[in-house]
Formats: sequence, structure tokens, C-alpha cells
Amino acid sequence: MKIGFASRYDPRDKKTWSGIGYFTLQQLKQYGEVEIFQYPLPKWLQEWHTTQKSINRRWFKKNTATEFLTSYVKYFSRVLTADLKKRPVDVLFVMASSQMIAYVKTDIPIIYMTDATFQQLQGYYHTFNNLAAYNIRRGIALDKKAFQNASHCMLSSQWCAQSAIKDYGIAENKISVVHMGANLDAIPERAQIDFEPKPNRCNLLFLAVEWERKGGDIALEIFRRLKQQGVSVHLHIIGCVPPHQLSDEKNITNIPFLNKNKKEDFHRLHEILLQTDFLVLPTRAECAGIVYSEAAAYGIPSITTNTGGIGDCVQDGVTGFTLPLSATATDYAELIVSILNSTDKQKSLKLAARNYFEMEMNWNKLGSRFFEIAQNLISSKR
Repeated sequence: MKIGFASRYDPRDKKTWSGIGYFTLQQLKQYGEVEIFQYPLPKWLQEWHTTQKSINRRWFKKNTATEFLTSYVKYFSRVLTADLKKRPVDVLFVMASSQMIAYVKTDIPIIYMTDATFQQLQGYYHTFNNLAAYNIRRGIALDKKAFQNASHCMLSSQWCAQSAIKDYGIAENKISVVHMGANLDAIPERAQIDFEPKPNRCNLLFLAVEWERKGGDIALEIFRRLKQQGVSVHLHIIGCVPPHQLSDEKNITNIPFLNKNKKEDFHRLHEILLQTDFLVLPTRAECAGIVYSEAAAYGIPSITTNTGGIGDCVQDGVTGFTLPLSATATDYAELIVSILNSTDKQKSLKLAARNYFEMEMNWNKLGSRFFEIAQNLISSKR
């Protein structure tokens, strides 16, 4: 099988989409020869978009999502159409780049993978806040066209799937919900994980790049409430710098940045994860966080919110808990204390998290599902 991998950003780079591109590419390589279809943004188009952004910002006080402008979408769809004629493939996999297929013209089956529709992100993700009205209208129309042009959609959650069905009119039989895996070069063996809860210990992990969107202030307050209740608690904050002075806080370790691609950094993260009891992430908005897969790989229950696609990443009451957005730090703290008071419950959560990772939340599962879909599409075409 000859597979095309189309993306606006290079999937060979581990930084692409938090590593999702790289790990997805490794899976596709197991099933055939992979051709990369990825192109730079031409200078003339970049300058044109800079002008539009400037006009919207200065004159109308609006933001611009340039990747959802007609000029951007038509350019990349046109380039991909031409390239597919020169480098034909059996199936084309497109990763979160609706811009490349909205206007593409090809009879090659297309599998489109993403974690959200452009429509459902309006008013939800801060990246798309305060966009110019024309930008929103065109963006939704272009994104919808891409979903319609795809032969099959591999979506990361039911949340995304329902938007594709309801907002874009995509048929249910054209959609598969496929979870993404952990962006880790090495997955711990079950034997490395201690599933037995440790008495008088509660190690919390807040692993995120964006403090505000991920609910950093709430996580910090959860830690403080647990201390007030006499819990021996430690909080690791990894990936960001809190906008607060924490030097006077005991039992908090802040590691602003860890590069998982560096051996020493990965080993440090690995050791922290092995000692973590709960991932605490009261996130305000999330499409499908890879961090939940990474936590589950280590048998770590996630204590998070029921928003976006998180409900597919964390099974409420089974592999962790998803609280409502309105939940307070006190609500989180009381929940954690109740789990700590039941060693059976804590062990059950840890085991279920790891089991869910092995069954659903891993890259091998995504790869095999892709192959199954691709074979069906190619057979149907023939």
C-alpha cells in the first residue's frame, strides 16, 4: 500500500502538533510506503495575510485565523492536487489540515484525522476568539467542505464526531472515533508500575503548557485545600511558569520545561510519572489532550473536567473523574480525599487507567484502525 501523508506542518518533526504528527507517521509506516505532502507558505501569500491581519486588528479590533481564509485554502488545495498527479498514492491521509483538501480534486480515497471542527471552536478555544465575522463564515464553509471531501473521517472524540454530524451533515457511517496515543518514545512495562496505593502520600501532577486554559489556578488551590485537610501532598507543575510567586509554598516543584526528546529530560519525566498518584488538570477547554494518554500509560488516574473531547479520554468514575466546569477547588479536593480514603478505589482507578491505555489510548490501535479503513476504501474504489 502506498500512503500519502498530507499536513500543513512536517510530521517528521516531533514538535508538529505536540508530536501527534510524528507518532502517527510511525504508525502509517508500518502499513506501507509513505509519501509526505507538505509545503511551505509562499512569501506572497504570507505578506497578503499579514496585511489582512493588520487591517482587521487596527481598523476593526478583530483577530484573523489566516489558515481559514479562502486564499490560503485554495492555494494549498491547488498545490496538493497537482502534486498528487505527479506522485499518485493508494490512499491519502490528511492530518488536521482541512485547508489542503477543501478544494482538492482527486479520486484518491482521503482519510481525514482531526480533533475538532472549526465551527465548534468558535467561542470555545481562545485561539479563535474575536475573529472577524467573514473569517468565521468562510472558515466554517471551508472546513465543512473538507469534511465532505474526505472519504472517511477519523475523529478523536464523540464530541468532534457529533459536531461533524450535526453542524456539517456528515453521515455517521463515514466517521470513526479513534483515540490518539501517548507521545512517549518508551512506554513503561506494567511491571514497572506500582499499582498499590501508598498510605499518607498524594503526589499531584499538573502537566501543561498553558496555565490559564488548563486551570492552573484551580490546580494550585486544590493543592492548598488538601494541605489544609492534613493530606501529605506534593504538587509537580511541569511545562509552564505559574503567574504567581510560589517560593514560599512548600511541597511544590516547578519545572518550566522538559524536552521529552532529550534522554535526560525524558528520564526525569519518567521518574516523576512513576511516583504520581493523580494527574490534576481542571482544564477550561480541550479537544483531546494527549496528556491523558500519557498519564494512563503510567496507570495514573486523571482528575479533570467534562469539557470538549475529554469524556473520551477519561472514563468518568473508571479511569479518573471528569467534573463539571463549575466545580470548585473544594469539590476537587473532597473527591481526591475520598479516593485516598479507599485504597481499593485508588488501585481500581490505576489499573483501569492502564487497561484503557492498552485497549484504546495507544498509537498501535490508531494505526490498525487506519489500515482497516484504508483497505476498505481502496477495495471499494476497485
